[in-house]
Amino acid sequence: MRRKDREVKDYEQIIDILSRCKVLHLALISEGKPYSVPLNFGYVVEDDADTKKLSVYFHCASEGKKLTAIKENPDVCFSAESLAEADGDKESACTWTCYYESVIGFGKAKILTDSDERAKGLDAIMLHHGFKIPAGVKKIAYNAMELARTAVVRIEVDEITGKHHLRK
Repeated sequence: MRRKDREVKDYEQIIDILSRCKVLHLALISEGKPYSVPLNFGYVVEDDADTKKLSVYFHCASEGKKLTAIKENPDVCFSAESLAEADGDKESACTWTCYYESVIGFGKAKILTDSDERAKGLDAIMLHHGFKIPAGVKKIAYNAMELARTAVVRIEVDEITGKHHLRK
């Protein structure tokens, strides 16, 4: 990273930034060409002894360009940002800067087939976007017909970095 002063190294801070992002940009290779698509997403961090394992989830139609690309090559890159705001002296272009927080990650995408795993991924997406499980309800219910038409994908994150430029 060129701007080391803007690098976020602390894993908890990186996850905190991810928690504020609402759109994830997924980069794949499709038919030998780069392909990037914005998605809504959710994530789960699991503690596994000494390490933390991050899984990012998204859903889509049960067929299409994303799934074909993942089947051809499951290696993916993603980015997400929040606080993207440009500001500066209104009469001097060279004083402008952009304030932001962002993450970039790499991993392997897996199309989920197990119904419990698929529900876990959909739960992560719903909860990330503010869904509240009603009192007295143990788990989120999904319509079986809708679920049958929906693909759920988990990205097993191998590497994630963060970067920010915040107002002082």
